[in-house]
Amino acid sequence: MKTLVRRAEAHTLNNGECRDQRGDQMKARGTMKTQRNRGQTLVEFALILPAFLMLIMGIVEFGRLMINYAGVASASREAARYGATVGVNAFGVEHFNDCAGIRAEARRVAVIAPITDADISIQYDNPSTGFFEASCPTSQFELGDRIIVSVNITFDPIVPLLDLGSIPLSSETRRTVLRDVYVK
Repeated sequence: MKTLVRRAEAHTLNNGECRDQRGDQMKARGTMKTQRNRGQTLVEFALILPAFLMLIMGIVEFGRLMINYAGVASASREAARYGATVGVNAFGVEHFNDCAGIRAEARRVAVIAPITDADISIQYDNPSTGFFEASCPTSQFELGDRIIVSVNITFDPIVPLLDLGSIPLSSETRRTVLRDVYVK
């Protein structure tokens, strides 16, 4: 008699397995729980996504800022190095007086940083004599004079995370000019 009762409660699924009603109820509860978990996961994702995207955008902006600063620093350094070296350009002008060549060297090095001629300042000084001249080419030049190359730009972020506005980036390099160097 027990077998008849069990057969009445049991039914066959599509794949041929027999389950009782109690097992099907438990399976239905498990499906509801899975759907609730999916909904919870979706809500958690929606809450975390904006913060995650802000973090990624901040990392990208900081990377752009550092690349531009590296370009400005390299431009200043290489332009001062060009102006401090011994030699003449194609027109016979010494490197320390070749203002166009100094500016061209700064622009050549700064590939990513948007540097123009107006962003480059060339000056000369001599700390021991107190000499200072803010124009290029220099009107007088003595042994021991230094060339000072300053590069100044403003960095404008693409993504306004905190509305920082324009950020000034600048670099200044001073090098003693090697004009009369004789090697024996």
